Amino acid sequence: MNILFFLTPKCDVAYVKEEDSLRNTLEKMEFHRYSAIPVLSKDGKFAGTLTEGDLPVSYPHLTLP
Repeated sequence: MNILFFLTPKCDVAYVKEEDSLRNTLEKMEFHRYSAIPVLSKDGKFAGTLTEGDLPVSYPHLTLP
């Protein structure tokens, strides 16, 4: 089986921008059922990835559904 079978085309991948709010990011992750989401800089370049595992470390008081 080819790995391409499991990949999502780049044009179909949901992403957030660095200036997006945490609320918007969480809503987008939940809507698309992502456990991680790419983060783009203001100029549209890849800046990193936010994962569900990052949230408890950065926001220990946050309760996720």
